[in-house]
Amino acid sequence: MRGLALLSKINAIKTDGAGPQMTLSDFISTHIESILVEWDAFAQSIFSTRKADLTMARDHAKGILFAIAADIDHAQTPLEQAEKSKGHGPLDRAKSEATMHGVSRMVSGFNLMEEVSEFRALRASVLRLWSNENPVATPCASEELIRFNEAIDQALAESIEGYSAEKDRYALLLDKLLSSSPDLNYILDLNGSVIYANKALTLLFRMSPDEIIGKRFSELSAATAEIPQHVALAVASKETFRGDLQYTNGAGKNVSYEYLLVPVLNAQGQVESIAGSARDITVRKQLEDDIARERAISDTIIESAPGAFFMIDQQFHLVRWNKYLQQETGLSDAQLPDSSILASIHEEDRALAAAKFMAAFATGYTHMEVRMITPNRGTRYFLKSARRFMVDKVPYLAGFCFDVTDRKQSEEALEKEKIFSDALIESMPGAFYVLDMEGNFFRWNNYLNRLTGLSDRALRQRPLLLSVHEDDRPLAAATMKDAFDTGYAQAELHILTKDRGVRLFFMTARRFRVGLETYLVGVGTDTTEWLVKMKNLEHLAWTDPLTKIANRGHFMELARQEFARCRRYGHPVSLWMIDIDHFKSVNDTYGHHAGDIALQSLVSTSQQTLRDWDILGRVGGEEFAVLLPETGAERAMLVAERLRQAVAASRILVGDGVAVALTVSIGIATVKEDDADLETLLDRADQSLYEAKRTGRDKVCQSKQVLLA
Repeated sequence: MRGLALLSKINAIKTDGAGPQMTLSDFISTHIESILVEWDAFAQSIFSTRKADLTMARDHAKGILFAIAADIDHAQTPLEQAEKSKGHGPLDRAKSEATMHGVSRMVSGFNLMEEVSEFRALRASVLRLWSNENPVATPCASEELIRFNEAIDQALAESIEGYSAEKDRYALLLDKLLSSSPDLNYILDLNGSVIYANKALTLLFRMSPDEIIGKRFSELSAATAEIPQHVALAVASKETFRGDLQYTNGAGKNVSYEYLLVPVLNAQGQVESIAGSARDITVRKQLEDDIARERAISDTIIESAPGAFFMIDQQFHLVRWNKYLQQETGLSDAQLPDSSILASIHEEDRALAAAKFMAAFATGYTHMEVRMITPNRGTRYFLKSARRFMVDKVPYLAGFCFDVTDRKQSEEALEKEKIFSDALIESMPGAFYVLDMEGNFFRWNNYLNRLTGLSDRALRQRPLLLSVHEDDRPLAAATMKDAFDTGYAQAELHILTKDRGVRLFFMTARRFRVGLETYLVGVGTDTTEWLVKMKNLEHLAWTDPLTKIANRGHFMELARQEFARCRRYGHPVSLWMIDIDHFKSVNDTYGHHAGDIALQSLVSTSQQTLRDWDILGRVGGEEFAVLLPETGAERAMLVAERLRQAVAASRILVGDGVAVALTVSIGIATVKEDDADLETLLDRADQSLYEAKRTGRDKVCQSKQVLLA
């Protein structure tokens, strides 16, 4: 030892007769700062010192030196000296600076060899400095040196004791800490055998600490069979190995662990052991599985959506998307992150889109129709909608966008068709309408608004029947049903109007279908004036314009109907043929105007003589015919004679005070069994008229053969 070498050198020095020398204890006390300076220089060369509190270590060293100086001066028995030389002197750990120094060095991370080296350096510093101060040894020098070395050894023993006690305490605390942890903590040697196992590990494998220590980790369970291979990887790489394992515990429950294998390196950088820890991640694993399942579900929903999905942050950067958005933007998964959703929107629509998205972050929702620039299909119209949601108090927008270009084009085409159809509808000469299955107005033209005086809002879903006069509503309902059943129907209905009262309309209804819905489309034409005109035309067509009675055609139609009725029921019917005697001479003498007055006068006299249901008609220039229903031959003869006499007794004023006398000849025929039709009856009446004229005129002649008297 260095101290023994110095001791031998000191003993070899001869005294040279100099003055009295300083004792070693006094030297230590008076030169303590010099000793500490030299000791500091050595202590700082130790690697672990870099992490230690140098001020505290210096204080400990100073206390140790003062204690050694005091010990040298203290008288000791031979037994005490012998025990101290062995390091077995009495220890007062509570007061020993050496003990506290050992504790602090353990806490600072010193190893035991570094601790011993410090005391060697302290011994050498004292002896070298004292030797330089006292080159000639005194008679008592050897005794002081022996006492000094015994004190140094005793201090070293106390320091080592403090170091060891603190290390044991730390190991106990560490064991308590690791054993109180639910994690599995262990230390393995380089072969994978267990050096240390905490309580959680022993409980897991149902072994006592003595049973588990020394076992290879791979022997503990089939689940740990691959651990030695992972230990070898950690040793070879000197890096932490991370892995997972599945273990079925004693209750039959599958437990997932995440474990670490951390190489422990010595001062030379070599792996001397493996520290391990395993944490139960069953719940976390289940949550991760749940998250993965929910992510898979959401991914499936997003990817199966018929449109492009997007999720953006407040800077409008894309955070998440689906394949449709990739297709519409032409960007890859690598290009889409952090790209702006506005980039693919037509520049004329970007300001609108930005404002809409900004509003959605404030209000929670937005939707818009914008143009997007697509890589393969040019400019397309898209309908975008987005809803706000929060993740860790950070707002995002998530939504979909659908290509509505085809719909937009269809809408434009529909608008054009609607303009065209509206023009057609408005050009209708009457009321155009579409009725739904309930008979409510579905569509109409302005004519119907004006006709009813109702607004579009009032007409919408209004039943047609409310615009029909109550007397015609059953007919209107039946007509609609017939149209829905057969495809077409029509009727004349009295319609209630705003300004013109009740008007007669000719209404049509034709069935058509749109998808699953069935409708009626129709036109209502106001026929009120038309009907009046038609009646007037009919009257003109069937009436003699001069006398205002039935013309030949109308008379023949009415006479045939009545003739058929009488024959069907066996009732009598008679027919007159009347002719004005010498009518030509009236025209020739007084003019055609006088002849017209004569004809009108004859009609007036005849109407006064006949019944309301008798049928009077002009069948020739001055010839008239009368059909008398329910009249036999005798009654027909009596009435005809009365008419002849009335005409003969009258005078007709034809102008300028001129009065003309007229006479008539009348031929009568009453229906008989062999009269096949009206023409047969007319022939016999004509024969009777001829007979009256042949035999002198102004008389009534009757056919002799009759069916009923």
